[in-house]
Formats: sequence, C-alpha cells, structure tokens
Amino acid sequence: MLIAHKDENGRAQSLLDHLKNVGDANFKSGKKINTEYTALLVGLLHDLGKADPLFQDMIINNKNTKVNHSSAGAKYIYNTFKKLTLKNDVFKNQIYLSYTEIIMYVIEAHHGVFDISIYNKEVINNIYKRIEYDSINQKYNYSIVENFAKNIDEYCSKEYGLSIEEIYINGFKEYKEIIEKLELTNSKYPDIDFYYYNYCIVRLILSILKNEDVYDTINAYETIIDKKTNNESQEIIEYFYQQIEDEYDSYPPPTSNINKLRARIVDEIRARYDTDSNGIYKLDLPTGAGKTKLSLLYSLHQMKNNNKNKMIYIAPFLSILEQNAHEYKKTLANDKYILEHHSNLVDNTSFDTENNDDDNKAAMKEYIKESWEQIVILSTMVQFSNTLFKSRSSNLRRFYNLSNSVIILDEIQSLPDEMTHIFNLMLNFISKVMNSVIILCSATQPSLDHDSINHKIIYGGSNNEDNNLIQLDDRQKQIFDRVEVSLLNDGKESKLADIYKSVLNDNQKSTLIILNTKKSVMNLYEMFEEDMDDTSNLYYLTTNMCPKHRLDIINEIKEKLNKDIAVIVISTSLIEAGVNLDFRRLYRSYAGFDSIIQAMGRCNREGNYDRGEAYLVNLDKDDERLGNLKSIENKKHVTKKVLDNHDGNFDIEELNKRYYYKLFSNLDDLDKKVDGNKTLLDLLSLNKEIRQSGDLEGINAQALKEASDQFSLIEDNSESVIVYYGESFALIEELIAAIEEFRGYDGNKEKINEIKILLNKLQPYTISIYNSNDFEDKLVKVDGLDIFGIKILNESNYDKKVGLTEESKLESFML
Repeated sequence: MLIAHKDENGRAQSLLDHLKNVGDANFKSGKKINTEYTALLVGLLHDLGKADPLFQDMIINNKNTKVNHSSAGAKYIYNTFKKLTLKNDVFKNQIYLSYTEIIMYVIEAHHGVFDISIYNKEVINNIYKRIEYDSINQKYNYSIVENFAKNIDEYCSKEYGLSIEEIYINGFKEYKEIIEKLELTNSKYPDIDFYYYNYCIVRLILSILKNEDVYDTINAYETIIDKKTNNESQEIIEYFYQQIEDEYDSYPPPTSNINKLRARIVDEIRARYDTDSNGIYKLDLPTGAGKTKLSLLYSLHQMKNNNKNKMIYIAPFLSILEQNAHEYKKTLANDKYILEHHSNLVDNTSFDTENNDDDNKAAMKEYIKESWEQIVILSTMVQFSNTLFKSRSSNLRRFYNLSNSVIILDEIQSLPDEMTHIFNLMLNFISKVMNSVIILCSATQPSLDHDSINHKIIYGGSNNEDNNLIQLDDRQKQIFDRVEVSLLNDGKESKLADIYKSVLNDNQKSTLIILNTKKSVMNLYEMFEEDMDDTSNLYYLTTNMCPKHRLDIINEIKEKLNKDIAVIVISTSLIEAGVNLDFRRLYRSYAGFDSIIQAMGRCNREGNYDRGEAYLVNLDKDDERLGNLKSIENKKHVTKKVLDNHDGNFDIEELNKRYYYKLFSNLDDLDKKVDGNKTLLDLLSLNKEIRQSGDLEGINAQALKEASDQFSLIEDNSESVIVYYGESFALIEELIAAIEEFRGYDGNKEKINEIKILLNKLQPYTISIYNSNDFEDKLVKVDGLDIFGIKILNESNYDKKVGLTEESKLESFML
C-alpha cells in the first residue's frame, strides 16, 4: 500500500484513499458553484507525487528529507493536455493552455503560492519549471507515479463514468462559462481583466483544495472533525429567519414621520428580498434609516428562500462591528452559529510547506485558524481584504466560504481609494462566479462605476434587477435632515483649545467630539479632565480598549443620553458610523466628506430637537499630527477644497457629489502602488514588467506571492493579543487548561474543537499592538500557548478605564 499519511503510532492512510476522499469532497464543494470537474481534477491529482519511491521511503522510514510531491500531478495534467492537442487541433487554442496552467498552478501551489514568472537573466515560468523536477533531480521516478495514476483513472471511470481526459474537458467547459459570465467584451481593458480573473479562479480552486485537504488530513485515521450537514444548516437558518421576523412583527405602529418612513423602507425591501438574483446591489440610505436590521432581514430571506449558505457582514471599523455584532446576536439569540472575527488570535505560521502534511498535527493547527465556516460571520474590512488577497493558508481557505453567501459591505465609502480597481473586479467575480449577493451599504455611496474608473463594478443582478434596493425622493430624504452645519472659526485653522472653549461656553448640551488621531483625542481629553471637578460624564474612546470594553463604555454613554444627561465624549473615527448614539452637538475635525456625513448621523439622530448642531473643525497640523496617515490627509485636503468653495448653503448631497468627483478625478489613486511603478492590479493580471523583459513561456505571468507579500489594506506591523477584561479572565483560564490538556497534539485531540470555540469567544477581548522591543516581555508565559502562537497580555498592562496603559510602553494599532 502506498501511504499518504502516517502518525507516530504507526497508523497509516493509503494514498489512493486520500486522493479519492479529497477529490470527492472537492467535487461536492465545486458543484455548488459550477466548478465541480475542475475541483475534482485537482483533488484527485494534488498529492500524486507521493507515489514516488522517494516520498514513500521518507514517510515509511521517518526520514527528515524534503521531497517534492506537488509537481508530479501538474506534470500529469500537462501531459494529458499535450495528448489532447495531438488528438485534436482545437486544443491548441490558447485558452486551453490558459486553463491547463491554472490547474497546474493550483496543484503545485497547494502548500504555498509562488510567482508564476520571474526574471533571472531570462524570463522563467515557474509552472513549467516545476514539472521538470525529475529531470533536475534524477532520484525521482515519474514513470512509477504515472503508472500509479492508472488507479485514479480507473476510479474515475467507475465512480464518475469519465476518464481523466474527459474530466479535464468538462473542467475546461466550466472555465469557458466563467469567462463568459464576466462580460469581458464590455470591459475598457479586457486583457487586464482576463488575467486578473484567472488569478481569482486560481484562488477559488486552491481554496477548495486546501479546505478539503486539511479536513481529510485531520480525519486520516479516525473522524475528529464532523462537517455540518445541509439539513443542520437549514434548521439554523430557519431559526434565525423566524427570529428576525418576530422582531419586526413586535414593532408598534409608527407614529413619527421618521418611523413611518422607516416602515415604508421595510416594505420596499420585502418586495425584493425573495426574488433578487446573484449580483451587486446598493443600499443607499441616510444615517438613522435602519440599514443594520434591514441588511439582516434581507440576508436571512435570501438564505432561506434562495439557498444561500451564510451571511457575511463586513464593517470598516471595529466600533461598527462591535455594536452591530451586539445587535445581531441580540436579535438572533444564538451565539453558537455566529462568529465575530476581529483578528487572528492564532499566529500566521501556516500549513504551507512541502512535507508538513504527512501527519495531522499541522492540519489541526491549521483547522484552529478561522476559516469562516459558521452561518453568520461578522468581521472587519481588514480580515475580508486578507481573505481576498493574502496567501496565508487560513486566508486562502476562507475564500471559498464567500461563495453562495449574502455579503454585506457596510460603510463601503471607507474603502481606501487605492483599492478601488482590485476590489471592483473581485466583487464582480464573487457575485457572478461564486453565486453570491453583495450589498454595498452607505449613506454616502461612492459611484464605483464612475466614468473615471477604468475597472468598474458591475451593479445589479443577473436578471437585470435595479441595483438600488431602496429609492428615496427628495422629500423623503429631508425627513432625515436634522442638523445645522457650521464651520468653527469660519473654516480657518483651529487649535484643540478652540474646541475646548467652544464646548465649555455651553456645557449643558450632550457633545460628541471626533478627531483623526488617538494622540489628539488624549490631549483634548486631558484638557477637560484637568479642569473638571467631576469627570463622571467625560469619556474618551480609542482602540486602546478592546472591543468589549468599548461596547460597555458606549452602552454607559447611551444610558446617560437616554436620561438627557449632558455627557462629553471625545473619540477617534471609530464612533462615527454604526454606533447608535444621539448627541445634541457635534464637533468633527476635517476628514473625508464621507466621514463627516457619517459623524453627523450621531447628531440629533432621532429628531428629538428642532436642529442638532454640527461644527466642522479645520484642525491645526501641530495639534492633529497625522504623520503617515496619507489617506486621511488626502481626503481632508479634498474636503477642504470643497468647503472652501461652498456658498454657505450646506446641501450635503451636493457637497458629497463634488467631493467624490474630485476624489475619483485622480486616477493614480485607484491602484495601490508597490515597489516603484508596480501596482497590485498589474502584479495580479498582466505583470507587464515580466512580459516586457523577454519571451514569455505560456499564457499567465501573475506574481501571486509578491502581490500577497505587498498587500495590506492598511500598513500593519501589529500582533493580536488577548487582554484581561471582564469575562475574559474566566475564558483565558479555560483556554490555558484546554491547551495544557491537549498537550502539544500528544494528548486529548478532542480538545481541538474546544480550543477553537474558546478562541472565537475571546475575539471581543483582543487588541492589536505594534510588535516593539518590549512586546514579548509584556506577555503571559504559559507552556503550550506557543504551540498555536496565541498571545495574552499581562493583566497589569491593561487598565479598566483606559485600556492599554501608557506605562506598558506599547502602542495599539489603528485609530
């Protein structure tokens, strides 16, 4: 028997069983999105190289030898393609070669992505270079591997009624249909889009393969991880569906104009949510219109009646995620099937080397990393972006779980401008190929199909539905116009002291102050704290606090506002969207106009006053200290231009249009630049520098590893750490006990599920900290934590009032 996996107790899994298991599981996963034969093909052949005597000697005799086992399957596919070209000239068409390269790459990269083409005196295509492995090292014996493949061919004929060649041909038909769905004939730059979409296909098929490979490797000798059945998932969805319907049924008849309009908006959503097809839609509503619950209502109807697997809610800021996660959990009343994913609590060491899948230890560690398998996923734009573009194993595994889903992208205007093109194309792919419904939510909706955008989003459904879920006329929009806007100091530069004096001139009004940096928030907070005898109604909010801590503070503020107590809250932008607080007065330092409008949604939100007061502040550079926050600085500059030229009439909708026109007019800002003149879009599509360097072998040349290494939504040199706050004291104790019982994979393997559940529960008790020289000294030292790369901050470095203490000499990440 040829072996795929063997453990320390001598238990073994046959290679043929592993390839059949992964192939069959791939087929079932691929069938949900019409890629079943392509997925089957890579599943059956991904570990074909393990049939080589060199690998068998290594695994049977426990040798610590590095053996290439991922190139043989790619070679087998290439030889299959070449045989077909000899039989029929039609296979000489370049698009067949493009498909073949995609399959070859996925098999070769299933333990680590690489750049397809590199330049080393000449252009080298690594896809083809790798299938020469047995010529370069003659210790390998491909003929034995090829002979073993007959077993797979026989299995396919018996199980699927098809030969490997016929499965390849069916897979190619799937590929061709995908390309047709993506409407390249309507593209301004079809070549760029074609190669970018090839990258997306690679990512999708690789995601399916890695997921099923991990599962089968964990269960190689016994069933340790059970997947939810479709019936179980449907029962959970039905339960969630009934919960949201019961909540809407419990609302009393509306009496105020705002609530009457909110009720009409619900009626409009109800007219669509059971019939909308896969596509990208806009939920463009003013702040306070109830977008959060509407998106949940829409999603659960899609899941129940249109066979969507899950809802994925993505927020740009942790504050929005925290509050909306709280609202969703309260409505759905079952935390077990809801994941609130803020950050990676397990380190990024991944299941990504050539030989580490010969037992299930590494696979178990990989399983613990969050792969978004729950029914409701609540996460951040950073985690979503990593799922789309980073190539760590856990990021790749999540990608398939975006398929057959309803994806809510809240406050979409917060997406950095330089990500516009790669996001537009990716969202097109997810909606059209991965059968998902995407909802872009915002009160300040950017036009992502604007004429100045080269790679536009394709709005609307596959049945040509209206891309706007709700349409409000001017009269209805005015119902949400509740704020009088002024420029502090007539728009001239102001100091923090000017804000301080203005607030104290009338300190009987509840006041929210939003500034761009944590440093300016702290400096202003200290001004108030120094002069106030009673600071019980003074608050500051930054990401120095973990999400649960901030949520507790926000709930305390909300309670006081409901009692009409004049609180003063000083915060970074984390409070400006998705946080249901209602202040009488607002101060907002200049930022993007989208941020300003969102901030205004916290002022007179419920219309309790004739007009709320909003003051826009052109804050002095020395007091603001934006440093390397270039995106904020650029948006602030555009906003200042718009406000400097306004005529005194604050028509918010008109000013917002001017803002986006100026912002999108600078085309250079729509592609993230890396290493000189390169862009992420180019690296993931044409890769022009390589193509211009010499003759290119094959079709594709994308630099997938370089793009992954260079990608970050925001510059991030941080580590996620768990902090001691509230319930986390008990959860940390349970986690440490579970890890100790697990005993580095040698003890109770059933603890793997318990550890994963505990890590999910600890997500709200994390902060991201810059990894400085003092970092490791501030962490809890417990044997076993290092197995998973879990980090826990010492209790003394986290304060119940301010969060991360200044004495710790650590800095938290983000604003």
